[in-house]
Amino acid sequence: MTAAADRFLTEDAVPFVDLPPQQDNGGTGAAFDAARQQPWLVRTTRGYEVIEYAACRELSVDRRLDGVGPDYYRRLGASEQVMWYATQASLPMIEEPRHARIRKALQYGFTRPRVERLRPLMRRAARRLVEQMADRDPFDVVGDFTDRYPIEVLCALMGVPGEDIDRFGSWTVDLGLLAKFPLEPHLPRIDAAIRGLRGYFAELIGRSEDRPGEDFVATVVAAQRETGSLTHDELCGALLNLLFAGHDTTRYQFGTVVHLLVRHGWWQRIRADADAIPGAVDEALRLEPSLHILLRQVREDFVYRGLVFPAGTLLVLNTFAANRDPAMFPEPNAFDPARTSPGKHLTFGSGGRMCLGHLLARTEMAEALQVFLERFPLLALAGEPQVAAGLSAMNGVETLPLTRSVPR
Repeated sequence: MTAAADRFLTEDAVPFVDLPPQQDNGGTGAAFDAARQQPWLVRTTRGYEVIEYAACRELSVDRRLDGVGPDYYRRLGASEQVMWYATQASLPMIEEPRHARIRKALQYGFTRPRVERLRPLMRRAARRLVEQMADRDPFDVVGDFTDRYPIEVLCALMGVPGEDIDRFGSWTVDLGLLAKFPLEPHLPRIDAAIRGLRGYFAELIGRSEDRPGEDFVATVVAAQRETGSLTHDELCGALLNLLFAGHDTTRYQFGTVVHLLVRHGWWQRIRADADAIPGAVDEALRLEPSLHILLRQVREDFVYRGLVFPAGTLLVLNTFAANRDPAMFPEPNAFDPARTSPGKHLTFGSGGRMCLGHLLARTEMAEALQVFLERFPLLALAGEPQVAAGLSAMNGVETLPLTRSVPR
């Protein structure tokens, strides 16, 4: 297409999609299925959203796009504490070249050998929590298991003493409210969570500097000799973001994995083939990701597929819609753990901004699922799962009641 034919991005040039209620993922999928008959770009109440797989993948690594910076939260009327989070903790939002400097130091804490060493701890934590559920039938996967399991894994990774885990209390769940839209009603709880966690992590960093070790904090502190120094706020923010990115997402996602396997009749099929567990986890990550979108901001005017995007434009890369693109995944709305290459989904992003904790998340869900399959040979729904109301970048079951005896 010649430059003369290029069009400037305007509302008139992009169709509008009315998003259904957050608890209706089927409706959301149908809305984007209908929109796919139109161009690859749509408008929603959140702004301009890219819904095609190929476009999402290309734009997620395009250097003309950057993190959205603190302006995203500033537009939502964020508090001082949330703005600290946006500028110091939220790695996906931090702009280049600062993003690359912080990421380079943090990636030392997410190596495959470090994650592999956590497998025995993951299994022990999962088995202990499952045994605590032994006298409950029905039980709630979220309240009885995933509220606690990912936080224990993360604390082990970070070097948090076991006796301190309870100090986190509701902070970790309240931090997940950062994904809500609108933000304002949730600010008091978010502010309290950030203040509490900042104070705790400042103590943890101090202890690590006094007593070097092999945990995540000590590793990142040591890595700065090679990667360049992080400020105290950046290191504290990195720990807070690790907790935000690794707790609520896995808390939601593991419940979704179990729900999909039970609802679609795959539970016993997966139980008979342990090698199929990683594929089942990735298929759930593709079909029902806990995190639905990635945010990018245009750094400079550029042309993409005949549209001129002015500098400063906010783009929502809708990975939920991209993961259901039939051009990439045949029968995209079907849950099929035997699908070829389910790991090609965009739930964790791609390129230089791919989620650093993707291997940790996949591993801890696979280990937990193995424990569940061993302990519960039969599972059935004991009621309808509950999903939080309201529009959010993060979604999943809040409660998932299950019974270990399949009704006749």
